[in-house]
Amino acid sequence: MDENEKRHWVQTTVSLVVTAPDLRPEEVTDLLGVVPTSTREPGPGAWREPDDVDGYWGIDCDTAPGQDFHDQLGRILELAESRRGELTGLAKQGQRVSVEIYGFAGNDCTLALRPQEVRRIADLGFPLRVAANMNER
Repeated sequence: MDENEKRHWVQTTVSLVVTAPDLRPEEVTDLLGVVPTSTREPGPGAWREPDDVDGYWGIDCDTAPGQDFHDQLGRILELAESRRGELTGLAKQGQRVSVEIYGFAGNDCTLALRPQEVRRIADLGFPLRVAANMNER
């Protein structure tokens, strides 16, 4: 690899997530009319931190071979924009709504958001959460 060539995150997953201590995932599914990729009821779990007891509803776009990070983000943003009213209502009821990005990043890796992506995220008004796994892939 050329020393000036930038390395990018790999195996990214972009998600739309709703969490709350009293969240009922089936109610979020009914409200949004979207089948989630993962859910969990509130309460402790064997594979979670002891203080992570919130209910969870999420829809993921993950890295199928050849799927671009920006395509994933665009699909999640389109979904969130199309359900903005419902998601805002959930947030007003105390549920946390966020757009989340996860991926593997080694030393000197980058994950760049385009200006229009940042604008779309800001216009939604929900937090953007970014988490990098620093194990090299």
